[in-house]
Amino acid sequence: MSKVKSYAWLAWRAVVPHPLRALGRAGTGEERFLAAYATEGLCPTSLADLADAEAASACIGCGLCEAACPLRNAIPAIRHLGLPAAFRLCGKSDEMLASSAAALAACSGCTGCEPLCPTGVPVTRLVRALAARAALLDAARRAESAAPR
Repeated sequence: MSKVKSYAWLAWRAVVPHPLRALGRAGTGEERFLAAYATEGLCPTSLADLADAEAASACIGCGLCEAACPLRNAIPAIRHLGLPAAFRLCGKSDEMLASSAAALAACSGCTGCEPLCPTGVPVTRLVRALAARAALLDAARRAESAAPR
């Protein structure tokens, strides 16, 4: 196909089928996103989540924070959570985050790992933000399950 035909085809698609398809879409953008990606455990992020994810992206996975964690041996849930796993929770579904509420709450009170980070990841701030969000989600989940039907 020549370049002219290719450009004409793209122009036609931009002017005719795409706008017509947009007219037939039901629901908000968030509803369509959740319908497409909720089964994969993904959820839309807020601006605060994006800032936290950007800060967490500086993590190089060296393991210095986990090796020096004083809670790692005391609380098995922390050992299984691990900071890289906690950072991955930023983009996961609310259900996965709520199930990690206890581990994140225990981890959020400690600041032992942050000075060891060679890239300066604000581990304490990130874990505290995740713990606060997880606590709210866990409380809502418990209230929903305890409500009479």
